Parts: sequence; C-alpha cells; structure tokens
Amino acid sequence: MSSFYNTGSTNLFFLNQHTIYEKVVKCTVKNYEFNFSYNPSMLISGSSVKYFVTGSDFHPYITTVGLYNDSNDLLAVGKFGQPVPMPTETDISFIIKMDI
Repeated sequence: MSSFYNTGSTNLFFLNQHTIYEKVVKCTVKNYEFNFSYNPSMLISGSSVKYFVTGSDFHPYITTVGLYNDSNDLLAVGKFGQPVPMPTETDISFIIKMDI
C-alpha cells in the first residue's frame, strides 16, 4: 500500500507491505459427543446435576470452540456470534479460519 500525505511544510511518503497467512481448521463433532453442559450453574453440589439437565428435553448449545495441540495446550478460542444448537441426530462440522 502506498500513500502520500501533505502535512503543510513537509511531505511524507511511505510504502508498506504485510503478508497475512490464514489457517483453516475443520472441527467435526459427532452427534453423541459434547451433549452435556459443563456450566457450573448446572450443578447442585459436587457432581450431581439439576433435574432439568438429565431430561430428554435438554439440548445444549455450542457457544465456544477451543483449539488444542497434541500436548493439550490451548492455542486458540473462537466465540460464535449466536449460540448454535447441538444436533442430536447428526454430526456437525465447523470450519474455523484464523489469521496468523
């Protein structure tokens, strides 16, 4: 990108170029995975959960995706603009694009 500015008594010219690389990751979630909420507000005490969480009418939503390396170190976090309902009968895939 090239720009020219006249600041009154001084002329300024600059030339800049920056390469941006894009990484694309496909995350597939099976229909039987992640079908439970890990929100601490769902717990009564210890590991027992509130009654409405165990019913067949409870359907969690996906709000965040975390990307981990082979050592289980968190590398990136992606937040959705709107919660995505977790399908109960089909798999779901997310295409995550990030600039690195």
